[in-house]
Amino acid sequence: MYTIFSFLTGLIGSLLLLRAWCWTLAITPRDPVVGFIWKATNWLVTPFGFVVRPRGDWDLPTLAATIFVALVQVWAGRELMGMPETATAFIVAIIAMALRWLVNLLIWGTIIYCIMSFFANRWSGYMALLGTLLDPFLRPFRCLLPPIKGFDLSPILFFLLLNLALRFLVPASMGLYVF
Repeated sequence: MYTIFSFLTGLIGSLLLLRAWCWTLAITPRDPVVGFIWKATNWLVTPFGFVVRPRGDWDLPTLAATIFVALVQVWAGRELMGMPETATAFIVAIIAMALRWLVNLLIWGTIIYCIMSFFANRWSGYMALLGTLLDPFLRPFRCLLPPIKGFDLSPILFFLLLNLALRFLVPASMGLYVF
C-alpha cells in the first residue's frame, strides 16, 4: 500500500516541480503538455496561492505545495516504517524527497530527450519543449564535453552525475541518515 502511495505522491510532486520550472522559464500554459500539467496540479496549488504569492521568476505556491506533498510522504513513511527517527532527519528527509523527485524528473527527461533525438523531428513542439526544459542543465556539460562528429555526449555525463546524486538522496529521503 505504501508503494502505491509513494508512487502517487512522487508523481504529484514531480508534476509540481515541472510546473514550477515551466513558470521559471516562462513557458506558455497554451502548450498542450504545460496545459495538462497546469490543470492536473491546479487543485493543489490554488489553496497555497492564497497564503504564498509568486515572486518574480519563482512560483512559490507551487514550491510550497511540493514541500507539503513531500511532508505528507515522509510523514506516512515515518508512521508506517518508523523512519526517520529524529526531527532533524525528518526535515532533511522532506528536502531530500523534493530533490529526489527533481533528480528523477531530470533523469527521465534526459532519457526521453535522447531517445526522441534519434526518432523525432528536431523542430517538433515536444522536442522544442524538452530542449527548453533541459537546456539550462545540459549547457554546462556541453562546454565540458563538446559534440563529437555531430553526437552530443553531454546528456551521458549529466545522466551519470544525476545517478550519483540519487545514490545519496534516496537514503536521505527515507530518513536513513541519522542526525
